[in-house]
Amino acid sequence: MKQFHAFRLDTVNHCLWRGEERVSLAPKAFDVLRYLVEHADRLVTQEEMLNALWPETYVNPEVIKKYVLGIRKALGDPRDKPEFIETFPRRGYQFVAPVSEVISGAAAGCGINAARKMVGREGAMAELDDYLGQAMNSQRQVVFITGEAGIGKTTLLDAFHQAVAHRPNLRVIRGQCVEGFGGKEAYYPVLEAIGQWVREASGGQVAQTLAKQAPTWLIQFPSLIKAEQREALQKEIHGATRERMVREFCEALETLTAQDPLVLVLEDLHWVDPSTLDFLSAVARRRGPAKLLLLGTYRPADLILSKSPLKALKQDLVLHNLSHELNLERLEEPDVEEYLEIHFAGGEFPEGFANLIYRHSGGNALFLVNILLDMVKRGLVARVDGSWKLNVALEDVEPRVPETLDQLIEAQFQQLSAEEQRILRGASVAGERFSVWAISPAAEVEPEIIEDACERLAERLQFIKAAGINVLANGQISAHYDFRHSLYREVLYRRLSEAARAKLHLQLAQRLQAFCDPCEQEQSTELAQHFEGGHDYEQAIHYLILSAKNAAGRFAYRDSIEILRHALELVPLAGGAKRVEMEIQALVQIGDTNYASGNMDDSAHAYEDAAARAAQAGLGAAQVTALIRLVHPMGLIDVDRAVAVVEQADRVSASLDEPMLQARTEMLAACARLYYHTWRSEDAELYSSARQSVERLSGGQFPEMHYAHLHPLQGNYQEALKIAEDGILKISGTTNTVAYLLALGAKTVALMHLGRLGEALQVMRSAILKAEKNGNDPWVLKIREAWLRTVAMDFAGAQQLCETMIRSNSGYPTGQPRAIAWIAGGNAALLQANCKEALENFRQVIDEDVTPKFFLHWYWRMHARLGVVNALVASGKLGEARGEADSLLEDALASADPSLQALAWKVNAKLGIAEKNWEGAEKSIRSGLALLEKFEIPMAAWRLDSTAWDLYRQTKNEKTAEFHRKRAETCVLKIANSFAPEEPLRATFLAAAPVRRIFIEKAAGKVPRQQKLIRGAAS
Repeated sequence: MKQFHAFRLDTVNHCLWRGEERVSLAPKAFDVLRYLVEHADRLVTQEEMLNALWPETYVNPEVIKKYVLGIRKALGDPRDKPEFIETFPRRGYQFVAPVSEVISGAAAGCGINAARKMVGREGAMAELDDYLGQAMNSQRQVVFITGEAGIGKTTLLDAFHQAVAHRPNLRVIRGQCVEGFGGKEAYYPVLEAIGQWVREASGGQVAQTLAKQAPTWLIQFPSLIKAEQREALQKEIHGATRERMVREFCEALETLTAQDPLVLVLEDLHWVDPSTLDFLSAVARRRGPAKLLLLGTYRPADLILSKSPLKALKQDLVLHNLSHELNLERLEEPDVEEYLEIHFAGGEFPEGFANLIYRHSGGNALFLVNILLDMVKRGLVARVDGSWKLNVALEDVEPRVPETLDQLIEAQFQQLSAEEQRILRGASVAGERFSVWAISPAAEVEPEIIEDACERLAERLQFIKAAGINVLANGQISAHYDFRHSLYREVLYRRLSEAARAKLHLQLAQRLQAFCDPCEQEQSTELAQHFEGGHDYEQAIHYLILSAKNAAGRFAYRDSIEILRHALELVPLAGGAKRVEMEIQALVQIGDTNYASGNMDDSAHAYEDAAARAAQAGLGAAQVTALIRLVHPMGLIDVDRAVAVVEQADRVSASLDEPMLQARTEMLAACARLYYHTWRSEDAELYSSARQSVERLSGGQFPEMHYAHLHPLQGNYQEALKIAEDGILKISGTTNTVAYLLALGAKTVALMHLGRLGEALQVMRSAILKAEKNGNDPWVLKIREAWLRTVAMDFAGAQQLCETMIRSNSGYPTGQPRAIAWIAGGNAALLQANCKEALENFRQVIDEDVTPKFFLHWYWRMHARLGVVNALVASGKLGEARGEADSLLEDALASADPSLQALAWKVNAKLGIAEKNWEGAEKSIRSGLALLEKFEIPMAAWRLDSTAWDLYRQTKNEKTAEFHRKRAETCVLKIANSFAPEEPLRATFLAAAPVRRIFIEKAAGKVPRQQKLIRGAAS
């Protein structure tokens, strides 16, 4: 620790101290001071400082001047006669004060001195020291420090901070919750504390740990990430959840505190946001070792008024011995006497003076200090001949002391000049910390005058204190100040009339809005708060919607929805034509957020409300947009309603003069009928026509990820793969988990149809691991894996996976996993020659009373019908099989799916062989083979060639039989080799009887008829 005159520079905890008082400096201003102090023996040029502190960023040299000005103010260093920093015009700066290293003992002494000057809190300091000792032994500690406003919570923390600053490698980081709905950003105080940590000299280790263990947190600090790293992080964290964010930071904290202790201070938790509460709960409940002391402060009265869930959380943690509570009581009369002895050393006060101060302050520390400061300023208490004395009779003091702290603050305010009052009124609207730049319109004076006035107030210890020079989000450089206590701001804010308050809020909002166009979203919470305070509710709603997007970007979906619901509360207060449109926008975003987090019922309700509100207002385009969005969750809830919704949207869009919207709606309506009802060529043609219109009207762009599943049904597997991959790239920049999983699902479907089972399996496994890491249910990918296992003939694995999904009660639809489980079970039964059980399984899928409609239900029922024909053939019921086979073939040919058609021809050929209808069987084979010439359908091709091999063996055409056996073998090997050599599923596929026989049986081989039929049926 460096010391110069009365100041100490704590480079470990990034603090500047003057005696027991912590001096506020912006992070970069601190870096400038540290660099100057560390090179105090020489001149430091501006260029050197810029290269050292901003090595990869262009910064205007004027910034250095501003930071040096802020440092001078913090140190009280006059420019004309500098004691600390001397300016060499056009050359640079030199730190001229003598600098010395403070040894640990001296630092400890300073800490003890700080604690000594704070009265009545010796017990509290001892308790905190004990909790720190336990934390140093890797026993994490969570402590809530409670007490009324002004009782001394922050003073206690400051004293404790100073007292422990000397401990080797110990760090103290601090964050503070902020008042006001618009200010409730997700994880706000935690991010503030981490931001302080990573900006310190050794913050590189923190950033590296976050990159490795908590990328969801690292990405919240764009300045720490290069463009290419950010893109990789976006992919890594896509689909993350609130649970993952909390878990990752807890794990990172445990790593960072494994060796070096950390004190994390979170102040004013009565204004805490829900996501920070989740973090607090998780930190307290984890059992792993951590040298962590988490200190949180709150006011019990404000906690009750705000109905914060912190109360229930704290009670639960205390009940289970997971946290401690340190309640600060009011000071007693002996404490007041001690305070007078310390701060008015040698004072000659009459008997009863301490009692008078005690009675009027009620033992409230802030009131006590301010009563005495007020007495000094009014001359009631003054130094006379070197000693502090009361200048009036004790009985004359009583009427002059305000009865409440509010009255005292009011009296002090009235003593200020009109200019100072105007500045503080504007500052009270800006918040507990404010910039000169922001309040200059409200104060109606030039920024330089405001800054001078603020400096005078800070020097007189009145109302505010300097908080350094900071670069604003819009690039402006401005001096910042803090209210000395939140009560000062609250009293000044309350005394403003409603009209004056609204005017100042609006001025401040317009000031911020005019200069923050590039950083609009970053400033959205503050803008929303001020526009709401200024009664410009339309703008407030606009920025609340932006703020909700920020929360969703932090995977804080609950916070996002809470903000949007607040926006809806403001809608009745908003005027103007946009009011209804903004209400609909907020409802749609609530639907989007619920859909992204997998909450389908609430998503559907929000979209329904948006559509109804749009219809009521006669906003046809907005109604159609809401209905289109409603189709997505409804397709997972009730497919018939999904079709009814999209057809309603189609009817409404037809009445509008919006060609693009109409084309998109027609396309979705046709697609929905194809997905949820059955395949009809009319709908396929309508889809194709509408798609061409969309591409023409959009300049060739086709962004609709929803249609990627349609192309495989027409044999367009390569196109489906391209749409899916393009969609994944697009969606990976969002937080829409469901859409991302559906896009991956579409990709795996395309890969499976192309016979690239191994590649599809790798995509699934990677995405499933990522989803589970994020706390998401990768249900759609598990469905795809179950089907992949079925086509690879791992029927037991497919059934087990489906049964796990069905039992999970995840809320996602179970139609597909049930169908796949029955199809896999039917095929497994066929291999065991259990035709009765096989038929029962396949018919469960076909029966709509047993298996209601679901996404592409007709497609899965078609596969079950293939199984029925195979089972009937295997059981010798050829007449019944013929009826089923003819009906199946008719329906398959009515679809556009070449794979289904090829398989339908294949079972017809198999049935023809069993009937000894060689001509009919060969006709079926030739029809199937014709499809192989047009489409790449390897999953059907090997089965068709295998059946052709059977046919030509039976008809003694050995050469043609061997030709088809070799083709089947080539196709099978290509499929098998798409798996990694060590992949168990590869071995399972090659060991399955229908596959194995291709390799071990020759055209001339003789196989008993019944066994041949059974094996052939399963293939």
